[in-house]
Amino acid sequence: MNKNFLTKHLSNESHPESSSHQLLTSSNQGYLLKPKLTLWQHFSNLSISRKQIVALVASEIISIIGVTVVSRLLITSNLQVISAEQAKSELAVIDMAYNIKVNQMGFGFRGQSDNTAIIRATANSFRGQSLSPELKAQVKQILVNEITARKIEYATLVGRDLKIIVNANAERQGEVFNPGGLVSEVFNFPKQIKASRIVQWSELSKELPPLPQNFRNQDALIRYTVTPVKDPETNIVIGALVSGDIVNQKDTINQTALDATGGGYSAIYYQKPNGEFILSTSLASASSQSFRNLQLPKAGETLLKEAVLSGNNIPTARMTIGNEAYVVAAKAVPNKILQADDESTVSYNKQPVAILVRGTPEIAINQLLNNSSWIQLLTIVIALLIISIWTVILRKTIILPITELQKTAFKYFTGDRTARAEVFAEDEIGELAITFNRLTDKITQQVKQQEDQVKIAQLVHEVTDRYRVSLNPQYILDSAIISIKSAIQADRVLVYRLDQNWNGQIVAESVNPDFPIAVGTEIIDIVFVKNYIDQYQNNSVQAIANVDDHNFSSSHLELLHRLGIKASLIAPILINKKLYGLLIAHQCSETREWQNLEINLLKQVAIPIGYALEQTSLNQRIDHASSLAELVSGEKRQQQEVLQQQISRLIQDISSVSQGNLTVKAEVVSGQIGLIAENFNLVVDNLKKTITEVQSSSCQINTIVRENENVIYELSAQTQKQTSALQNVLEKVQPIISSLQATSASNNQAREVTRTSFNNAQQSLTVIDSATQNISTLRSTIDEMKKRVKKLGESSLQIDNIIDLVSEIGTQASLLAVNTELQASRRNQDSSFLLIATNLGDLAIRCAAITQEIEAIVNTNQQETREIIQVMDLVTSQVVKETNITENTKASLNETLIALKQINQLVNSIFEGTTFQLETSQSIQEMIQEIDQVSEVSNDFSQQVFQSWQKALNIAQELQINLDKLKVNETGNS
Repeated sequence: MNKNFLTKHLSNESHPESSSHQLLTSSNQGYLLKPKLTLWQHFSNLSISRKQIVALVASEIISIIGVTVVSRLLITSNLQVISAEQAKSELAVIDMAYNIKVNQMGFGFRGQSDNTAIIRATANSFRGQSLSPELKAQVKQILVNEITARKIEYATLVGRDLKIIVNANAERQGEVFNPGGLVSEVFNFPKQIKASRIVQWSELSKELPPLPQNFRNQDALIRYTVTPVKDPETNIVIGALVSGDIVNQKDTINQTALDATGGGYSAIYYQKPNGEFILSTSLASASSQSFRNLQLPKAGETLLKEAVLSGNNIPTARMTIGNEAYVVAAKAVPNKILQADDESTVSYNKQPVAILVRGTPEIAINQLLNNSSWIQLLTIVIALLIISIWTVILRKTIILPITELQKTAFKYFTGDRTARAEVFAEDEIGELAITFNRLTDKITQQVKQQEDQVKIAQLVHEVTDRYRVSLNPQYILDSAIISIKSAIQADRVLVYRLDQNWNGQIVAESVNPDFPIAVGTEIIDIVFVKNYIDQYQNNSVQAIANVDDHNFSSSHLELLHRLGIKASLIAPILINKKLYGLLIAHQCSETREWQNLEINLLKQVAIPIGYALEQTSLNQRIDHASSLAELVSGEKRQQQEVLQQQISRLIQDISSVSQGNLTVKAEVVSGQIGLIAENFNLVVDNLKKTITEVQSSSCQINTIVRENENVIYELSAQTQKQTSALQNVLEKVQPIISSLQATSASNNQAREVTRTSFNNAQQSLTVIDSATQNISTLRSTIDEMKKRVKKLGESSLQIDNIIDLVSEIGTQASLLAVNTELQASRRNQDSSFLLIATNLGDLAIRCAAITQEIEAIVNTNQQETREIIQVMDLVTSQVVKETNITENTKASLNETLIALKQINQLVNSIFEGTTFQLETSQSIQEMIQEIDQVSEVSNDFSQQVFQSWQKALNIAQELQINLDKLKVNETGNS
């Protein structure tokens, strides 16, 4: 309830002023006394009885000012509109009178275009032949008869060369006659043309037609018809008949209009090429007198310009002509009309020449306004009387019911939820009482819904707390179904797990001992896949009160009966928006109508179950990746340690050989290193054998060098064999180095994968931080919107007082209109006063209808505002839950980030060890390459011995000395 409502309620007690003051100053109710109140606040704080007095005074003022001013304005504006429409309709009479003569000329000359004499005369001119005097006289007589019969000025036969063949007035045969280019246009487009043009005095002087008296030395407005004359054999236009009727100083058109409309003002103007408007003819009738050639005032020139620019539209204006006030309408005459058989085409493609003017006098309007003044005075007196009577009626039918409704509302406000308003009648107040009762019912229902929502939140919290302590998926499912079964008192609660083919198995179950156990049951149902998968993918909950009444397949229904299921409640479990399985509650003892509280509970619990399973799956994947990385790292490390020991021993053996100890034997093991060691032993044996032979040979070299060259050749061959053996050793070492390089590359890839996982985890943590911040911002925005919506609801309550006042005014105006109409009917008043009363009644009805619509809109707005606030509260609670889930996810990611960091450090250590081993192997390769180079040098040296015997002898001596230093057996003999 708003502040004004409580203030009104307390002001109707025995001490209204003191009670209202105490309420306004009571801090317990939250009201503050402002130092200065506005006029509207003073009025709002008044009691209803005082407001009634103010309303009566205001009603009287509104009756006097409103009825007098508004009704007079309405009458004046309506009468002016009626006069303008009347002037437009009367202008049509002038238009008809103006076109009747033109149509008569067109009809007559269309008939003359088929005259044999006219066709023969036109054909002779078309062929270049002269007319016989008899034919010319015959045609001239026809044209003169047309002028006389139709009282026109022009009747001329024009040839194809635009020259006059015969005319009715002065002799002008052979002169060019093409007024306004109309004759040329008829030759180009063989249709009859009706047009209004200005004929100059010089042309009239040549034609010498019969003119009105006192018409001298001035241009004139003329109406032309140009009719094509066709050859009956070829149907080719060979000439044209031109007729013309001057409008100036002829009263026929205006008199016809005045006779048809009962007087007024009628005129025809024409516009010169320079834009000047000239009066052609006018006639006015007022007070049984006629006035000719009355000009429009200066304001009339503006009206004529509007008519020229408006084309077929008709502008109107009020102006004074002579001493009379008129509503004047003006219309431009089309500059030409194309006539073909019974069809005519109007053209405004050029500036119109003729303008028709009609003025409707305002004498009747002024008389009606004078009569309405007395009627308005009588209306005011009657209104005052009706207001006095109506005050008593209002008190009994409105004030007292409102007071009772106010007391009931106060009871409800103080906590009596059973308080309901008594419906006194079926009027607006009765509807208000019904609406109040509906509102209280709605509020009570919303309170119950809020209580149910709180219960759901508590139950969801209790259920989720039980499985948050473990990341074991089976424990999570078992804890959830046990809690749900206890919460909703179902006979069975289970989790149905789906695979990639949408076949499933019951993986968790909590069931009463009286019913079959379903855990472990595998279910393959193709109909289920087709009918329900899309529904569950969209997170829809399905509540089935009786499985026999549902559209299940026969096989599925048989399975339900086997498990003793009579009612079921199904909610989807989604992981990353993908269907993981179904959370299902069964009632086996009997059918069951599932409540909204139970449906919402199952749906709300399924959401955190999905989150928990998703978190568990993520942790399992992380643990598995960590274990796999540690296992691979340990095996690689052991392999590298064994390989490093084997290479170290091989390097020591090679070092001993390089120092001259040829008794060394490398240990032969499995693998590439063993193959290298075997080849190395072979090389050493060969080298030992070679050295032995060299030793024996060196003893004899001094004696046999010059005698036996074969020994030298044998020495060279042995050297080449040594070189080949070293090449073989080098080729055996190369695969070992390639293997170490591949191992190093694999370690490098493992390090990159670990670094990528670490970076992805850091980015995920950043995204979660951003999401947490966005959720916090969203929560603040929702709180701010909630405050603004509450302010909007409070503002809409203040509109109720305004609606009540407008409704009261509309009701009083309606009664005023009804009584006015009754009084006018009884006294046989003028019909215009009845029209005023009817309009006022319609206005009051529309005011009441609009007030009801506004009241309905305000009530709807208030209800929607409360619903929006509830939705915002629900959204806020959901945002809080999402924030907690996000924080838990963030903590899990932090732990994952620490584990990935440790894995990354371990992979880096393995990579560094592999790199060191690779560098050592490359050093061994370089040493063997150096030995190979030494062997090649020995080979070259043997060749040089063969070429230089003296040098060979010296080298053999030196070789003998060096060989003595080598150890070729265990006893150390050289």
